[in-house]
Amino acid sequence: MVEMAGDMNLCVLVRLLVIQTLIGTSLEIIESNVIQVWSAPGGTTRLPCDLAAPARDVAMMLWFKDGDRMPIYTVDFRNGPPVHWAVAGEFGARSHFVLNESDPSSAHLAVEKVARYDEGIYRCRIDYVDSPTRNYKVNLTVIVPPESPRIYDSDGQEITGSLAGPFREGMNLLLSCQAAGGRPPPDVSWYRGQERLAITKGGSVCQLHLQRLSREFAGTILQCRVEPPLLKAQYRDITIKLFLKPQFARVTGNGATRAGHERSFVCTTRGSKPAPNIDWFINSRRIDSALTEVDVEGEVTRSVLTWRVRREDKGRQLECRVSNPWFPATTLEDSVTLDVFYAPVAQISLISPKELNLLREDEDATLMCSSEASPPANNFTFYKGLEDHLIHDDPVGGISVEGNKLILRGLRRHHSERYRCRARNSEGSGLSEPLTLNVLSRPECSAGGVVQQLAGAPGGEVRARCSVTAPSTRDAGPLRFYWTYNSTKDVLPIPASNITVMGSSSTVVHGLPNSDEEDLGWLACWASNDVGNQREPCLFRIMPAAYPEPPSNCEIEDDLLRCDPGHDGGLPQRFILEALEVRHHEPQPSELDGDAMSDQGISGRGLTEAVYRASNDVIPQFPLDALSPGRYTFLVYSETPRGRSQRPAALHSIPIRTSDDLDRPGSLQTMTPGPPPQSSPGDNSVALLIGAALALVLLTILTTLCVALVVMCKKKGRPRRDPEESTILRRSVGVSMYGGSSLSQSVMPTVVVRGHRGSRVLAARWSGVLDDTPLAVLALDTRPHADEVSSHSELDQRETELASNVGDMETQTDP
Repeated sequence: MVEMAGDMNLCVLVRLLVIQTLIGTSLEIIESNVIQVWSAPGGTTRLPCDLAAPARDVAMMLWFKDGDRMPIYTVDFRNGPPVHWAVAGEFGARSHFVLNESDPSSAHLAVEKVARYDEGIYRCRIDYVDSPTRNYKVNLTVIVPPESPRIYDSDGQEITGSLAGPFREGMNLLLSCQAAGGRPPPDVSWYRGQERLAITKGGSVCQLHLQRLSREFAGTILQCRVEPPLLKAQYRDITIKLFLKPQFARVTGNGATRAGHERSFVCTTRGSKPAPNIDWFINSRRIDSALTEVDVEGEVTRSVLTWRVRREDKGRQLECRVSNPWFPATTLEDSVTLDVFYAPVAQISLISPKELNLLREDEDATLMCSSEASPPANNFTFYKGLEDHLIHDDPVGGISVEGNKLILRGLRRHHSERYRCRARNSEGSGLSEPLTLNVLSRPECSAGGVVQQLAGAPGGEVRARCSVTAPSTRDAGPLRFYWTYNSTKDVLPIPASNITVMGSSSTVVHGLPNSDEEDLGWLACWASNDVGNQREPCLFRIMPAAYPEPPSNCEIEDDLLRCDPGHDGGLPQRFILEALEVRHHEPQPSELDGDAMSDQGISGRGLTEAVYRASNDVIPQFPLDALSPGRYTFLVYSETPRGRSQRPAALHSIPIRTSDDLDRPGSLQTMTPGPPPQSSPGDNSVALLIGAALALVLLTILTTLCVALVVMCKKKGRPRRDPEESTILRRSVGVSMYGGSSLSQSVMPTVVVRGHRGSRVLAARWSGVLDDTPLAVLALDTRPHADEVSSHSELDQRETELASNVGDMETQTDP
């Protein structure tokens, strides 16, 4: 019995040891009369069955699996010590019943090397000796280890490496750790070091939520732990990659700088991951990055800008902007205000009145010279005109310079000028752009204060033109004119019907009274505009007109007579031509005595009445193609309302389309009569006689040769001209003669002979008028025409003789 008791105690100890071992490898859960038992694969588990009574009260204990009717394990207590019986096979070899006599409630069926196929619902039936049978159900579940933990970010992307991110500072972090396939579900948790951040019990997923990641999480290691029951825990570590914002930005290098000099500015920042972008701006305009240098040292980043400071940079903000591209909404800025020294930039402006078009006479104007300068300008000067003349204080002239202001008092027209100003400081000086003042003034005479003179005749008309200077009609309104006639007795307004206005000029036509007074009066012109009336009128003094001077420098070329007009005496003039035909004439003794002289000093011997008369209101120019062939004396004079010129310009004995006009083309012969030499009357007579004799001999020889040549030409069959064709038409008009007795010694008349094919043109150019020279030397024979050759020869001879007798002029022929 003692041995049996010892064996029983030993068995109890063994069973206790086995139970303790089973407790470490299995888990029992009682739910709804079903005992849940978890067991790790390959371990030892126990299937509890509470006897609820001493072993002596138990008859049998039977174990069934699932719905099998055949027990898989039996313990028989009826005949002494319990007898164990297990189903044959592998399960029976791995199972045995454990009973603690002192604790019947701990009785259980131990199963070793649990496998997946051991799972199932086991039923323990206890048959008592005197009590009803009891049944227990045990659900044995073999634990399935989960897969290795997997970590996912908030976008569902798996983090495969040891680095998670990058994430941004300040953002919310969501990480998920999953342990799929475990049974029962393991405990999943997140740890930061020994600090547990999140846990999920009995689940396969644990999410970690971190609000607004701070800088401390940069480089932090987070650990995901998967702890299945009865199994070894699994671990997964990841390192947080966190992008950080820059912590500050600071610019250094401010201070005053001269324009045109270079200066370095440094922008410093730290704490940014990755290294930040540093941009420079001036006045909100980006500066080229080529002007900067960037240096990165750990968490500190520096950007150095080398900038050539300009005048325009004065007062501008030089700004440094630090940004991390991972934080587009976050930018750090710092700036400095540039202080630049430079010479003044001057500007002149009108401050009173406010508008340039409001400047009017008699008012005041104020100009101000403003400047942009650093340091501020402290000296100002003003200039006037295109030559920039310096303006000084002139109290009498109403000019005052007060600091940077120029005051003009009592504006006048002469104040309409170009003005400039100059400002100075320690860096230099600057001249402003010009400002032109346009003073709206009353009209003024264009000629200034000079009195203009007009020529007029009593009873005639005078025409005056008054021109004024005034601002444009757009600025000062239209011009209005009125005229007055100031005589010695009164002042009379001139009717508007006699006044013509065109722009800034006015023309008046006024009839003068018939008066013997030498003072013909004055014309006064007044103009006005919106500014006011003209202060001083434009005056025109009417002077008695003089007689016109005769034309001069007359010449004939290609049947056209031209002259230069003489002075008109102050009145409009026209020109009149009279042509007198030259006839052959045998002088009578009485004529040689000079009795036939006209009252004007022009001999009428050999001259007919005027056979041709023409006028020209513009220039002294007349065509001669209407004249018949012959010799003519041409008289040209001018005529005005005052009268005719006292003496004409005369061309004497000019052949028109005669047979002598046969000179070779291009020939030119000039005859210039010189003034008579000063000598005694006796010597003069002898000289004249000798000269006349020599001239007569030369003329006879030349005439004979010419007659012979002409006769020979006519004998060759040249038809004789009808005498009627050579007849000069005579008009019943009086001959105009002008008095005169002598030729001024200062006059040097010149006769120009130009030859061309088929004709010869003779022209007499007179440099002055004939004064008192008797024209007897030009008086020709008035007998009927004879043969042309002989007539011309005799006419030339008589002209030479008369010229020699009178002695008033001498003709020299140049070769």
